[in-house]
Amino acid sequence: MSFDGVFLHKLLPEFSKLKSGRITKIMESGDTDFIFTIRANHINYALMISLSSDFARIHLTTKSYDYPATPKSLTMFFRKHMEGYFIEDIKQHNNDRIITFQLAGYNEMKDYTHKYLICEIMGRYSNLILTDDTYQILEVLKKDGVTEFGRTMLPNAIYEYPKTEKRNPFTLTLDDIRNLQITSPKELCQKIEGISLAFAQYSFLENDYIKYFYSLLKQDIQPSIFSTTSEKKDFYYFPLTSSLLNTYSSLSELLDEYYYEADNQAKIKLKTNDLLTFVQKQINKNEKKITKLTKELMESSLAEDYKIKGDLLLSYPNLKAKESKVSVWNYYTNEPCVIDLDAKYDIITNSQKYYKKYQKAKTSIHYIEQQIQQAKSEIDYLTLLSFQLQNCSINDALEIRQELTDNKYLLQKQNQHNNKRKSKPNYSTYLLEDVELFVGKNNLQNEYITHKLAKSNTYWFHVQNGSGSHVVVNTEHLTESLIRTAANLAAYFSSLGQSSSVPVDYTQVKNIKKIPGKRACFVTYTKQKTIYIDPDKTILESLRIKK
Repeated sequence: MSFDGVFLHKLLPEFSKLKSGRITKIMESGDTDFIFTIRANHINYALMISLSSDFARIHLTTKSYDYPATPKSLTMFFRKHMEGYFIEDIKQHNNDRIITFQLAGYNEMKDYTHKYLICEIMGRYSNLILTDDTYQILEVLKKDGVTEFGRTMLPNAIYEYPKTEKRNPFTLTLDDIRNLQITSPKELCQKIEGISLAFAQYSFLENDYIKYFYSLLKQDIQPSIFSTTSEKKDFYYFPLTSSLLNTYSSLSELLDEYYYEADNQAKIKLKTNDLLTFVQKQINKNEKKITKLTKELMESSLAEDYKIKGDLLLSYPNLKAKESKVSVWNYYTNEPCVIDLDAKYDIITNSQKYYKKYQKAKTSIHYIEQQIQQAKSEIDYLTLLSFQLQNCSINDALEIRQELTDNKYLLQKQNQHNNKRKSKPNYSTYLLEDVELFVGKNNLQNEYITHKLAKSNTYWFHVQNGSGSHVVVNTEHLTESLIRTAANLAAYFSSLGQSSSVPVDYTQVKNIKKIPGKRACFVTYTKQKTIYIDPDKTILESLRIKK
């Protein structure tokens, strides 16, 4: 991606509104991402700082992120040392991908102090460092004795900016750059600081590439997402190809849109991948169980055959004993019949053994059928969980993990015993026409909003013949707009979310019943009506989410 030094140089003016602002809250979103809430000029701004290997970036954000109930010790340290501090200045180090926030405020001893928050946006080398006014490191996100750049990244060490012999292009004139005698894009990257290869290659499209490069540095921003020659998406402060996909009003807005979905999905996958693997193993286990039980059921269906063979052997008690097989006349079918024997026993004993097989097979049929039905029910439940895990937020996934623990699929972690359970699951609430629409994203949420939160005369929506969210409209009087919006929610958050003309059933909550013998997330309903809807994400994005 093209988050290089030049891009950060163009992004920096957008942070000027944060100067003199006060850090009021620090939240974590994932292991390497932090959201700083900064109050400046009576406005709250959210600053995203991501130090992940694949999605490293810094920008203002308007997106909503999931936050863990219990923050890491590092987050608590940052809160202790930075919340309440004011941002005096924001600077980029030369033209590198390093931005420094100069902070000022009162420490626990009521002394007025300065601190520096240094963000290094360098791909897999990205880091977040907090130092005192002498640049002694107070805390660092990624601790390393000796880094790739020969620096020490440990508390109490003195922070040093990376050393380089490259030149800052924004301090050079056109003649200065010409005097560097650059002859290739690679050489441009080697001699000029903060230049990505994509930008360097674009500069060499013109004959006088040095002049063109110099003019591009002065160019106004046109925040753009575009397609590359490999048909992948990329971004920059102006389009580097003619395949323009979208433009934005600011670089922060560009980064917000470009990274949000991919970053969110990556975080969810990191948290849920082990759950998906576990659930799939359980599905496979039950499928093998059904195969084995079906084979046993087929064998049990031979029960009458065992009884007939026992009867026939009793009809010929004087047959020669201790043979491996015997041929008798089957008076039931009027044809000869060969019966296998256990040569260690006589005819009467072999007859009794066939009767025992008959009794065992006859008794086991009902039991085997029950086991097969139970395994099928488990597969239905686990398949539903698999769908939910592929379409959930981090908090939703944590609730699914808790559900698996409560149902004895997973062992309870020792440090979870003392955690207080939430009074209610983390369901979503939308507002339309001042009416609340409750949406469940997993079984705990679906069960809660349908069987505990909803009133009997309010309305319930669910996709027909598919897995998906329960949607409750908290009103007894539906309007056309409420029906279409609730149906859209039910269709979009379902296994048919990518289809068109999705059938969605709706009825009053009092018409919904739990299915005996099945988990509470499975219900049956009556007196329903059906609406066909095309899931539309833009409609859902326009809804107001109630916090």
